Amino acid sequence: CAEAGVAFIGPPPNAIAAMGDKIESKKLAKAAGVNVVPGYLGEIADTEEAVRIAADIGFPVMMKASAGGGGQGMRLAWSEADVREGFEATKREGLA
Repeated sequence: CAEAGVAFIGPPPNAIAAMGDKIESKKLAKAAGVNVVPGYLGEIADTEEAVRIAADIGFPVMMKASAGGGGQGMRLAWSEADVREGFEATKREGLA
């Protein structure tokens, strides 16, 4: 819009871009004083790390790809087995 000289009524481009990334949007919300759901705020390297983080947080946990997935991919894990199964599926959906 800016390049075409059109006035866009809405958030600035950097805010729109940040909202597409769950990690960045949560960081922005926290910095602005917005209450957010507690949990892990960062990239999780692999399934073993996901299991350790979930155990530290306490079950149940919800997993979601930080970007991609098209609004899909939220998984609820009630146990370590659920995390193992759900983490890989969430990762695949985010990459797709």
